[in-house]
Amino acid sequence: MTKDKYLSVNALTTYIAEKFVKDPYLERVFVQGELSNAKLHSSGHLYFSLKDENSQIRGIMFQSQVNKLKFRPKDGDKVIVDGRVSVYKGNGTYSINASNMILDGIGQLFLQLDENIKLLRSEGLFDEIHKKPIPKFPRHIILITSKTSAAVKDMLTAVERRFPLVKISILNTLMQGEKSKNNVIEHLKFADSLNSDTIILSRGGGSIEDLWTFNDIDVARTVFELNTPVITGIGHETDTTLVDYVSDLRATTPTAAIEHAVPDQISLYELIRNYEYSILKHMNLKLESKLNELDSVKNYYKFKNPSSLYDQQVQKLDHYSGQLEHKFNSIFTDKKHYFESRKSQIFNIIKSNKIESYQTHVNRQDAQMKQLIKYQSDKNKLRLKNNIDLLDSLSPLLILKRGYSYSTIEDKVITDIDDVSVNDMMKTQLNKGTVWSKIIEVEKNDK
Repeated sequence: MTKDKYLSVNALTTYIAEKFVKDPYLERVFVQGELSNAKLHSSGHLYFSLKDENSQIRGIMFQSQVNKLKFRPKDGDKVIVDGRVSVYKGNGTYSINASNMILDGIGQLFLQLDENIKLLRSEGLFDEIHKKPIPKFPRHIILITSKTSAAVKDMLTAVERRFPLVKISILNTLMQGEKSKNNVIEHLKFADSLNSDTIILSRGGGSIEDLWTFNDIDVARTVFELNTPVITGIGHETDTTLVDYVSDLRATTPTAAIEHAVPDQISLYELIRNYEYSILKHMNLKLESKLNELDSVKNYYKFKNPSSLYDQQVQKLDHYSGQLEHKFNSIFTDKKHYFESRKSQIFNIIKSNKIESYQTHVNRQDAQMKQLIKYQSDKNKLRLKNNIDLLDSLSPLLILKRGYSYSTIEDKVITDIDDVSVNDMMKTQLNKGTVWSKIIEVEKNDK
């Protein structure tokens, strides 16, 4: 074999790489597997291996695509990788260049649940301020669950044991499957319209797929918007669904939910017994104390000689009467002396010259006032006379006295010949009377 028949390693690797590039089935592939050796480089690129039970392939995802991921890839994750297969000529290995990566199956559901939790928490639906109190002594509880489930039997047994007085209504509901979401929402709203004390939403355990109805965001919003307090008991203690966050109380199991909803009659009985014992004990202590007080009073020496009580009170009354009389006389004497003193002062003032001086001043002021009043009166009389004369000069009656008159037709004063027509009745006002005339002719001036 001649030397020119041999290929170089680079030539062979380049040929294989071109085959990969030209193969349409390798341009975009979807590969399912488990992540291993997943490392995020300081450059931001993700290097990993994708394996199953029999094979393994290397992979890379560049920073721009890594930043779009909704989860942080780690070893052991079941994923589906979307990418193209290529050959790295540097070491002659093939790998998958990933453009997208999603969690497979259950992992994707957990990722969706995490997004739903973050959304409702940001809207404040988990805040304690929205939690309604659970009635301590309910009369009516509605169970939203599957009527044939083992959880129902456990809850009814717990009710019979703890508080058989409460009324239990069961709304038989689909707990999983495609139609369960709408069925749960419909029964929640119907239960809220029945004015019960408490609603319990419960089902037994199961996988995340089985419980997914209770991770639905529409179901959670419905639970939050109910007016009736809601207790959720979904799955086992380790299961926490979205509705558990928005309900008024989350129980670890359906049986625990009913135990939170009703009191325990045995505990109530013990509590009543304790209250009864405490009340009786308190009453006996109080009675004993009052009996001791009664014995003490009964043996008081004054009660053995009642007249001594009367004698002492009579003496006190006499003592207080004497004090009152003495006090009254003392105050009366003081007031009498004060009155006499003031009376003397007033008499001295009357006799003093100041009174005469004040009287002279008052007389002078009185004379001035009378003079001023006369002046103003004369002035006003003169003004009144002038006004009367002025009014008389303007009065139409004065004009009538001088021989003048005025005529009207239908209360309208005649000022022009055009105001008069033949057969009109004319009223003429004279100085001392009225003349009525009928117009028989109207004659106008030539001008």
